[in-house]
Amino acid sequence: MLNKNSHIHLIGIGGVSMSGIAEILAERGYKVSGSDLNQSKYLDLLKKYKIKVFIGHDADNIRGADLIVKTSAIPDDNSELKAARQKNIKILKRAEMLSYLMRDKKTIAVAGTHGKTTVTAMLAAIFKKAQKDPAVMVGGYLEELQGNMADGAGEYFITEADESDGSFLYFNPYLLLLNNLELDHPDFYQNLNEFMNIFKRFADKNDKKAILLYNKDNVNLNSLFGSRAKSSTFSLHNGEYTAKNIEYNNFESSFDFYHQEKFIIQIKLSVPGEYNLYNALAAAAAAYKLNIKAKHIQAALKKFSGVGRRFDFKGKILNSKVDIVDDYAHHPTEIKELLKTVKNLDYNKIRVVFQPHRYSRTNTFLEDFSYSFINADQVYLTDIFAASEKNTYNISVKDFAKKIAANSEVECKYVSDFNKIAAKLLSEVEAGDIILTVGAGNITEFSKLLLESD
Repeated sequence: MLNKNSHIHLIGIGGVSMSGIAEILAERGYKVSGSDLNQSKYLDLLKKYKIKVFIGHDADNIRGADLIVKTSAIPDDNSELKAARQKNIKILKRAEMLSYLMRDKKTIAVAGTHGKTTVTAMLAAIFKKAQKDPAVMVGGYLEELQGNMADGAGEYFITEADESDGSFLYFNPYLLLLNNLELDHPDFYQNLNEFMNIFKRFADKNDKKAILLYNKDNVNLNSLFGSRAKSSTFSLHNGEYTAKNIEYNNFESSFDFYHQEKFIIQIKLSVPGEYNLYNALAAAAAAYKLNIKAKHIQAALKKFSGVGRRFDFKGKILNSKVDIVDDYAHHPTEIKELLKTVKNLDYNKIRVVFQPHRYSRTNTFLEDFSYSFINADQVYLTDIFAASEKNTYNISVKDFAKKIAANSEVECKYVSDFNKIAAKLLSEVEAGDIILTVGAGNITEFSKLLLESD
């Protein structure tokens, strides 16, 4: 598809995955350019490469390109896409390009509704500790990589497999790891059955070759694959790989890792919550399945400190007496698990600033969201992050705030302006509290505003 002189242009290059693809292409010697609507921290990672980045989309940006790569967020009427079609330049989806880059590797694909980024990052840390020099694509900033990718020379390519538009079907995994399965992306999938079917198609696509490893505790995964002979399972209760003697200690936890009732190692974690315990068990099971030594699994997971925007400690205010933590949670289940975890930590009051992500998701899960904040003491609800969608659902954020207040039995106020929320919080917060910024949009910028305003 490409030769050494090919020029690849990426539309949406500032995204976490697209910027990683750009880095890999640049490291492999291709000429790379790209465009995005806004600056991002991931564009900063591209500065060490000679990549021409345009802020804003324009037909002239694709001049000289031999191949176009686009994200699913780019609309069909995008000026660069239209110019590419007029010039008969081949256009690939992000996942198609990633699949091409993985073609000579044994791909470990991490899929599921929740935890993909963390499990992928944990696996990357394990394989690096074992000196396997993996290629890695992860949907967040990972300290061990000093970024979101690595183009290792080893035999494995570890990547998230994003289900949001079904494009993970381009992948041909050597090992497919399914952490959980619950309806999401209602902008693309009509119902749970359609959503489950795409995962079954993914697993069936390469069934004769691929290793399937899934969470037996997840009802939807178990209904899909419970009778499949050629599969492996992990579980906190009764799987091929299990966690026993689980202990939680504030920000840390530990468990005994078993394979077919045989004790392997004790695993200690420096990240909190049951959901991270599941993530670690999934990563340990996949690594052990691929013959990574137990001591490397143990050492890497003990040192693992998390990934950007996943319980991401941003700093302290009020004379260092109040913690600020940012989290990407944007699904009702993710918010419930996050707040359940924080409830078990040593904080006075849990104060949440929540930015819903997409009108379609908010509309579909409106009722579920309203019950997700039961472990919070205070919630500020801000405007929905549209992500290119329009409010065709007539959602009233004020009414949404009232619904959260009623069903989660928590003080919930709708405030549109970030500066006003910051001012209110700084006047209300007390020593020993935690402030959580929650959502997948630009709410991550709010912590900086708080820190600068203190």
